[in-house]
Amino acid sequence: MKKLISLVLALAFLAAFTLGCAGYVSKDTKVKCPKCGAVFTIDEGLKGMPPSGP
Repeated sequence: MKKLISLVLALAFLAAFTLGCAGYVSKDTKVKCPKCGAVFTIDEGLKGMPPSGP
């Protein structure tokens, strides 16, 4: 019985560390200009990348 409980707990910890904050991470980065102090939002997702190829 103790082996089963420890196995379930080990799998739960492994799942928690594997998944991490995957759903909660924001893909927007805020950058502040050192000269004027304006704040710009940059999208770090794939749709922000220009298409490659001919």
